[in-house]
This record gives sequence, C-alpha cells and structure tokens, in this order.
Amino acid sequence: MSLRAIILDLGGTLIDWPDWNEDVVRRWALSYDYLIAKFPSSHWPQRDAYTQAMRQAEIAHWVQVVDNQTSSTPGALLSAGFELLERPVSEEELLAALDGYGEAVSGWAIIFPDVVETLITLRKLGYKLGLLSNTWWASAWHNADLAAHGLTNLLDEVVYTSDLAYSKPHPEAFRTVTKRLGVVPEECVMVGDRLIDDISGALGLGMRAVWKKTHYPWPEPAHIVPTAIITDLAEVLPLVDAWS
Repeated sequence: MSLRAIILDLGGTLIDWPDWNEDVVRRWALSYDYLIAKFPSSHWPQRDAYTQAMRQAEIAHWVQVVDNQTSSTPGALLSAGFELLERPVSEEELLAALDGYGEAVSGWAIIFPDVVETLITLRKLGYKLGLLSNTWWASAWHNADLAAHGLTNLLDEVVYTSDLAYSKPHPEAFRTVTKRLGVVPEECVMVGDRLIDDISGALGLGMRAVWKKTHYPWPEPAHIVPTAIITDLAEVLPLVDAWS
C-alpha cells in the first residue's frame, strides 16, 4: 500500500523542553504563585507542600499511562493534587492554578534545527502530516509552542492525548489521528523517540515506525524492532523516498 501520511511525536521528536526534571519545581512554584496572587485571602498550603503534591499527581498520571495506557485532563491532574493536599478548590481556583502552570511553560520549548525544513519538504512531496503526543497538558499550551516555532501550518492534524481517553501505545490513540487524516494505518509512518509508546504502538497497527534515537533514558526493549532508526528528523526524507 502506498505511503500517504507521516505521523510525528512532539517532545523529543519535533521540539524539546530543556532540563525537564530539574525544572519541575519552578513550574509548580509558578503555578502556586499565580494561584495565591489571584486568591490571596484563601487559606493555602505552603508552597513546598503544593509543589510536592502536584508533582506526586503528575507522577501518578505517567504511571497510569504506562500501566493502563489511559490519559488525564489538566483539570483532573491538578484536582488529584489538591486531593492529596486535602484542600477543596473551586473551579475558578483550579483554573487559576492551571493558568499559572501555563505561564510557567510558555516559551520554554526549543525546536530541533532541521524540523521546519523537513516538514516543508514532506508537505511539498504531498504527504499528509499528523501529530500525536502523549501529554496531560492543555492543548492551548502545546499549540502556543507550535505557533511560536512556525509549525502550526505545517501539520494537517494535531492530536493530544489530554483530549482523549487513551495514551500511546494504545491503538485507539493512533486510530484517532489516522481517521482525522483520512488514511488507514498501513499508509502511515510513525516517527517518535520512544520505543514503547511510539514504535510498538505504530507497529501493532501495521504502520512503519521510525525511531528517533535521543539521549533520554527511555526503555529500549529488545523485542521492539523499528522499521528504521534515525538521530535527526531530516533522515526521514530518504527513507520515505525509498518506501514510496
């Protein structure tokens, strides 16, 4: 079957967030500061307790992604953090905490240098381009990154698992993006930096799967064999040319 679409992961494949783990306290601390600035008269826990609880909720989210291939909304994740704090919150307070986190991640992402040129070339060659990202973040936060780096108009369909019930490698996550692109899995190539989430999920649906190998210590199960391995996104171009 002819190749019609390229589906891309986001973090580690198109863009990156430097010092992800080292930056975690800053992100949640800014969420806290924004919250108490909006509602200064409320009785809030200490900042350290807030950041610790939200980090626990975030870790729990990623555990459920690994164990159950399910997903969470931003509101559900922060609500879980407030439950750990045993502190009920109103919808307005929850939104303020979310807005604070959104401010913390605004402008943080960097783009890999070959991404824009590679996507432009793929579009010129007639391929449909989709994005499928495992995330609990709000779509607006990610979309702001896409816009800041000139990617919005280069992608035909964008799917974040925070808007879905499932996360990669669950087949429904992949089916969602293929349906929106108007293609079947066998007409697609998946490009991503995680063997389990991106590569195994795509292969399980009959896609070709290109592993973009990075310096991150993601699991590398020996039984997952990608169709091809790259280190820079531009290396996709000769691959799709050969497969076409």
